[in-house]
Amino acid sequence: MADAAALYALIGAVGGAVVGAGGAVLGPLLLHRRQAAERRETLLRQEERERAQQRREDDLLRRQQEFDLRVAEADRRVAAEREEAAETRARQSAVTDRLRLMRSTTRAWHLLLDDTLGELMRDRPVDHEEFSREWRAARNAVNDAFDAALHDGLWFAHSRAVGTLMGRGSMLQAIRRNDHGVDVTTLGEALSSATYAVTQCVEAGSPLPEELLAQAQAELRQLRVARESLGAHIVGRLAALGVEVERPGQGSAP
Repeated sequence: MADAAALYALIGAVGGAVVGAGGAVLGPLLLHRRQAAERRETLLRQEERERAQQRREDDLLRRQQEFDLRVAEADRRVAAEREEAAETRARQSAVTDRLRLMRSTTRAWHLLLDDTLGELMRDRPVDHEEFSREWRAARNAVNDAFDAALHDGLWFAHSRAVGTLMGRGSMLQAIRRNDHGVDVTTLGEALSSATYAVTQCVEAGSPLPEELLAQAQAELRQLRVARESLGAHIVGRLAALGVEVERPGQGSAP
């Protein structure tokens, strides 16, 4: 009996030692595992936060890029509109300059004829060669102005360029493009006829033969009518371009 009790006591002691030793080993192992799990969970949460932050940054970058594209497109449209507006202003300015040049050159030629006849009517001598140089210079200026006016659908009664342009259809294209083709051949003929009549008066000298004077005055009246027709067209075109036109003085050539 004593032996059995001793055996049980020994077994109990050994078991306790084993349990104690197991606890000493198992406790730290479980703690290590729990800490490792906590670290993994912490790392997972950190990685998720980093991914969320990256998604936000990517979204912000995408939005910024979209905004930059919209701004660039808006800038491109504004630049294109400005360029188009500048081209339109340049075209309008060129048309305005051509219209004014037609008006001023025909006025200068007309005034030369009026003034010359006026001098003769006041019995003042007019040098034939000087007058010839002046009216030829005036004619050349008018021809140059109306050569440029072909861009605007206007053609003039002089030989240079007209035949060629008619042959290749440039005038018809100008009319279709501008929708305001005008034939000012009558003005060209009136300038030519009035110049011829005043030249005859210059050659005749003072006192002027009444027949030559009457013919010159009649031709100048026809010239005024032809210029008034052109002037009305020019005023209408300039008004369409938004350009104010100075009105001629009472009794002066337009």
